[in-house]
Amino acid sequence: MMKSNKKFAAVALSLALSLPAVGIASAETAPCELPGAFTLTAAPGNQSMALAWTASEGADAYDVYYSPKAPFAATNLQANQFTVTNLRNGYIGYSFGIIAKNACGTTWSNTINQVATSATGAPAKPSISVNDNNLYTKGEFTVNWNIWSGNKATSGRIVENGNEVALNYFEEIGTSSGQSFSWFFKRPSGTYTYQVELINPFGATLSDPITVVVP
Repeated sequence: MMKSNKKFAAVALSLALSLPAVGIASAETAPCELPGAFTLTAAPGNQSMALAWTASEGADAYDVYYSPKAPFAATNLQANQFTVTNLRNGYIGYSFGIIAKNACGTTWSNTINQVATSATGAPAKPSISVNDNNLYTKGEFTVNWNIWSGNKATSGRIVENGNEVALNYFEEIGTSSGQSFSWFFKRPSGTYTYQVELINPFGATLSDPITVVVP
């Protein structure tokens, strides 16, 4: 009888000693989770970019990244929004992103390439004209566009007979209320119809067509 009791006590002691070990092992192997996926949006302003993002589950803080500035525009933010300032209006080289972070590591948002602009709506409608000084002797001419006031363009394209032939980007230089640009062409004899489309983050505006006849 005594031998049976000793055997039972030994088994009970073995089980008791094994329980804490199981608990410790479980705590040591618990997974460390990175911040959850989230989404960034950007609203352009005059020399600024207003960034806002959805919450990243498990994130302790956020860093605001934008290229070509290094390393960050802001760090350890608790809020889900931030406005980057002192940007160049019309400059196409900016890239914005948010980094969510916690003790386990970091998770990046989507990246947005966007331009700052003084515009608050689609570009003003451009007026176009042709300079044909060498049209009759060399088939050379320029197509010009102007806007005298209103919202400016950050890019523009010219369409020849329904096909895009050039695309250019425009920074806002100085404080002028107007904007203009010209494209040079040399064409063989024929009839050519042109339209200019001006574009900014808020939309696009198309000029009236103009026709050039090269003799």
